[in-house]
Order: sequence, then structure tokens, then C-alpha cells
Amino acid sequence: MRRTTEQFRSRRKIPHRIIAVALMAAVIVSLLSLTVFAQNSFVITDGDFMTVHKSYSTDPDVVLDEAGIELSEEDTYTTSYNDGIGRIDIQRMQMVTVIYWGEPHVIGTYGETVKSLLNRMGIVPGTGDILSCEEDTPTYDGMTVEIVHKELSLIEYDKTVPFETKYYEDPELNPGEEIVLIEGVEGMIHYTTQVVYENGQRVSHTVLDKTTVTEPVTRLVVRGPERAIADQPDEPDHRVLETENGTGAEEHAISEGTITTVSGTSYTYSDVLSVTCTAYSCNGQTGTTATGTVARVGAVAVDPAYIPLGTKMYIVSNDGEYIYGYCTAEDTGGLIKGYKIDLYFDTFDECWDFGVRACTAYILN
Repeated sequence: MRRTTEQFRSRRKIPHRIIAVALMAAVIVSLLSLTVFAQNSFVITDGDFMTVHKSYSTDPDVVLDEAGIELSEEDTYTTSYNDGIGRIDIQRMQMVTVIYWGEPHVIGTYGETVKSLLNRMGIVPGTGDILSCEEDTPTYDGMTVEIVHKELSLIEYDKTVPFETKYYEDPELNPGEEIVLIEGVEGMIHYTTQVVYENGQRVSHTVLDKTTVTEPVTRLVVRGPERAIADQPDEPDHRVLETENGTGAEEHAISEGTITTVSGTSYTYSDVLSVTCTAYSCNGQTGTTATGTVARVGAVAVDPAYIPLGTKMYIVSNDGEYIYGYCTAEDTGGLIKGYKIDLYFDTFDECWDFGVRACTAYILN
């Protein structure tokens, strides 16, 4: 019985060892668990923003999700660890528009200088090109960069200069008749210019030098005067009146320097000429005087060397039978020489009746 009891007691000591081993294992597992579930510190940079986040995870995707930071499919990040602190640097996709030769190109970048971006695109601005920003400017999302391609070109050309035409009236010519005295000749000017092109389009044109090769020659033309009927001067009514007593005294009164007609119209005169008067008529046809006016009663023909065209006169016959009255020197004639005046009448019969008479012409003021 004793032996059996000792054996029994000996066997009861075994469970205590097992318990001790189990306890030790539990402690080790507990220590390992504390190590596995310890928090990690992360510094997250997203452009100009920085966030510090603690996480039990070391997976960057989990850490960013815990920090509430979302990434698009084009965004990316880099990680690093230093002194037990993890760094997550986010690179957001930037969409930059580059305008070259007027054509827009949209390109993605994760942040670089404008020069680096253009190099990636194979664009090297020339000496005269204009860049909308400095080459070392950092890119950003939504940025627009424009390169204007500029070219300078020297162009020489000749340009004609039109000639001027000068007209001179000759009362001896018929209305509308012209005689060219000197033919006009165009001139020539040589130009040297600088043309500026931007993106292939001309934007400026500067004359650097202008040289006259030949001067234009003015065209000289003499022509007969032409005046429309509407341009005729307003004048008093003209009448050829024959007095009953042959003196014409009752038709006008002439005093020193003044003529007063029976109708009450007064004229002042500055000179008195003794002239020989003849008569002419278009007999119902429309004629034109040497000065371009319509031939009519009151338009008389003179020798301009003695009586200038445009002279206003009051004419009466010396025999007192005719008072031609107010008239203007508007016409000339090959047979009208010296102090001779050709008076216009409406009909040939009146011309025959008048014939040739000695008259007095009062030169009106």
C-alpha cells in the first residue's frame, strides 16, 4: 500500500511543471502580441498640406485610408522610413495645357519645372520665341503654358505712285473737248521693310527704308468749260425794249454813277465804254457759251483782252432805239475783237432788226 501511495504522490508533481511551461508560453505570446499591435507614426505630405497619422498598420494604402486621404487612379505616392517614422509623399497628377504654334496640347505631370516638361515634349524654344512664364516655374494643375514662335523677315518691294491730273479751262474749246498737253507717268518707290510673324501669322510691318526710284509726271489737260444749267447765276429779267420816241428816256434814268430802271431796280457803275454791238442767236436751240453757261438773253460775247469774262454791264444803243439792259460777259467769238460786243437775242428776226449799232456799255460794280 505504501508503494502505491508514493507512486501516486510522484505522479501528482507532473502537472505543476506543465502549468509552469504553459504560463511561460502565455507570457511570451503576450509580449509578442504587444509588439505586433504597437502604433506606427506616419508623416503624410500632399502638396502644401502635411498630416501626422498613427496606425497599427504598416500598409500605406491602409494608412492613407485611415487618414481620410483619397487618391485618383492617376495619383501615386512614395514611402520612406527614418528613425522609426514613416513618410508617405503623395504625387497628384497635374493636367497642364501647352500651347505651341497656336495648337493646345494637354499633358500630365507629377510636378516638375516648365523647362523639364517642355523637354519631355521635345519642345525647345528658339531665340526669338516668347514663353508665357519663366522656364524654372514649377508646374501646377490647370496651368497653361504658351510658346509663341516669332520670326523676323526682311522684305523688299517696289510700289507705283499714281500721277496727278491737272485741268485748265480754255474758253476757246467746246464744252467737253479736251487736249492733253503732257501725258501722265506713274512714279516708282522702292521699300525695305521688316515683317514680324508670330505662329506663322504676320503681326507687324515696319518700313525701314523708302527710296524714290522715279518721280511721277503730272498729266496736264486743257478742256472746254462745262457748266450745268442749274449752275447759271441768278440775274434780273432781261428785256429788249424799243421806245416810242426813240430816246428810251422813259425806260431808265441815268445819273452820275447810277442807273435806275422803270421797275425801280438800281445799278451802280464805275466806267463807261463806247462799243460796237452786233447780234447773235441760237434761234430756239440750246447753245452753250465759252464759259459753259447756257446761251440766253443777257449772256453776251466779248474780247477778253478788252472786257474780261464775267464783267457785268448795262448796255443801251446810242440811237436810243434799244435798251439791252443788264448783261454778263460769258461768251467769246472769233470775230469779236477789241471793244466789240455780240448781244444774244432769242430769234434771228430780232438779230436782223438790231443789226450793228453803236452802243454805250456801263461797267457795273
